[in-house]
Amino acid sequence: MPRSGTNFLSNLLQLHPECGPADPVWEDFLVSHLDQLAAYSDSVAGEWDAAWGVNEQTATDLDIALGNGLADFLEDRCPGTRVVSKTPRVDNLGLFFRFFPRGKLLILVRDGRSIVESAARSFDWNREAAMHSVSQAAKTIARFQEIHASENDHFRILRYEDLWQDTETQLHGLFKFLELDPGNYDWQQALALPVRGSSELKTAQENTIHWDPIERNPEFDPMSRFADWSDALHFRYNHVVGADMAPFGYRNKSVAGPAILLRLRNVLLDVTWGLKVLLRPLYHRLRRR
Repeated sequence: MPRSGTNFLSNLLQLHPECGPADPVWEDFLVSHLDQLAAYSDSVAGEWDAAWGVNEQTATDLDIALGNGLADFLEDRCPGTRVVSKTPRVDNLGLFFRFFPRGKLLILVRDGRSIVESAARSFDWNREAAMHSVSQAAKTIARFQEIHASENDHFRILRYEDLWQDTETQLHGLFKFLELDPGNYDWQQALALPVRGSSELKTAQENTIHWDPIERNPEFDPMSRFADWSDALHFRYNHVVGADMAPFGYRNKSVAGPAILLRLRNVLLDVTWGLKVLLRPLYHRLRRR
């Protein structure tokens, strides 16, 4: 999701001399809309007559050719020999290997509380809506991991916290996975990488974050975004998101507050959110009219 640290990971990878971005398409969202390409491919293959000798492999070859076309689009804009393609979403993640069977996929996860708080500070997101988005994204990743367990030599799931706290060790593992030579890497620059786009950089004057590089100082701590959360907010997060983030090693904060009141609050918020989800399609239809 946005605020999960994809810029940090992307910037680290692009310090390798073989890697580069698809300039100027910094976030391409190609995977996010693969459902439309899958529908196109299915429709085309559905017109073919089995009597011609076409089979499942023919349809698979079409998918791979379409994926190669997307890869060419990115590579044509990349100054390096390896293009770093980035999207802060996991929509249609399950279709990745259908179109990019030889791709190397990195999935970055971050403590959901940090994502929720950073999104609220940076983009004024509603915390309740952000929690439900984190929950769905975590479910998507866990489902992908389960289905594609046999292909774990083609994808890696990384935790932002591990990458931030032990950058060198994590990058060595990544370079081995990506078949990149760590001997050509600028480790000194990587370990002093400036901060970009942090919610802490939001200016009061413009009420927006900026993406100019800022020198990292010892006081910068991206792990403490939710340090001021109330027990009620933690209790709500545990209810909506907690179980979904557990497979990635994240633990909830125990809340010792008035449990009955907090549970009643959860019930009220669940009902309210359910009504919003139910009525949202009607709202959008009325708005379009």
